[in-house]
Amino acid sequence: MNDQLPRTLIIATNPPAPGLAAAVRDGKHQRVDYLELSTRFGSRHIDYGIVRANPILQRLESWLRMDLRLARQVAQLVQRERYQAVISLSERVGIPLALVLPRNVRHLVIFHHGMSAYKLRLIKGLGLQWRWDMVAAISQAEADGMRQALKMPAERVVALHTPVDTNFYRPRPVTPPASVVQSLGLSHRDYPTLIRAMRQLPHIPCHLRVGSSWVSGKAGHENETLPANISLQPFVPPDQLRDCYLASRIVVVPIKASTQWSAGCTSVQAAQAMGRPVIATRRPGLSEYVIECKTALLVEPGNAEQMAAAIATLWDNPDRAEAMGQAGRQLMEERFTIDQWLAKVEELVQRMVAEPKPTLSLMMAG
Repeated sequence: MNDQLPRTLIIATNPPAPGLAAAVRDGKHQRVDYLELSTRFGSRHIDYGIVRANPILQRLESWLRMDLRLARQVAQLVQRERYQAVISLSERVGIPLALVLPRNVRHLVIFHHGMSAYKLRLIKGLGLQWRWDMVAAISQAEADGMRQALKMPAERVVALHTPVDTNFYRPRPVTPPASVVQSLGLSHRDYPTLIRAMRQLPHIPCHLRVGSSWVSGKAGHENETLPANISLQPFVPPDQLRDCYLASRIVVVPIKASTQWSAGCTSVQAAQAMGRPVIATRRPGLSEYVIECKTALLVEPGNAEQMAAAIATLWDNPDRAEAMGQAGRQLMEERFTIDQWLAKVEELVQRMVAEPKPTLSLMMAG
């Protein structure tokens, strides 16, 4: 721990996961941001485990997509235990917490869906941009968009790309050789476009591995008739997920055209860290996680013909696919490791506490 860091509380917006720390230690799970931050800051993290049951508020939270109960209990904990700073790992808690957190406590919020029109209206309507000390978006495109929409000064809205554990996700020899196209994940996936693309490539086998550790819901493939070359595969834990990436000659991440600009970034990062070439939908945030034509091919949203052509190109050119996979691994090691991310968060917190608290006059001047 850096002795110059303030007493900081880490807020994770997920259910408590028994045995997670042990799984990380045993090499069965990638390193986890909130656990690593707790160690880095010599502090604690909290999650939904502290939330008191309240069915009425739970329904309201689901409708608002905000963690009201967690925010209220965090504010009480901060006052009781005299924390100097809070890191909200999602706007789900960061938005309501801005209304109840003591004004003398420094607050960094990491936004995952910063260009949501609903959230931007809510923030402006409540004046929350004057309550946060620092806002981090998970792409530069989203940081720029939020800065413009909320009229915030540049130093208070920054890009903080999500990290990948490059020691956990790393290439290794595989036998038999990778033999399928694979698409993984759930959030904001555009599987119907991928299915239409694969119908044009009946000779190429494709696995759909639909699922997520973080969200639930339908993925869009449920109403589609799958061609014979597509098979549905079960969602698996991270240590088995690595084998799925190794079995993939190409990893495809099809994303819907929405305001969720960086959806799919964790799948793109893991695939590249495993040394696999990527085909993804061109989105303003997601595009920052690849180098187009060097580590990945990008296609326009909903364009099945472009997607089919990209898949065929890499399938028929294994040397190019291999070179792209190696370049993707290098990119992840150079720019996106979890240790680099931790150092960046520490830097942001140090900068945040060194600057004066934001006020309406300061924000308007910026």
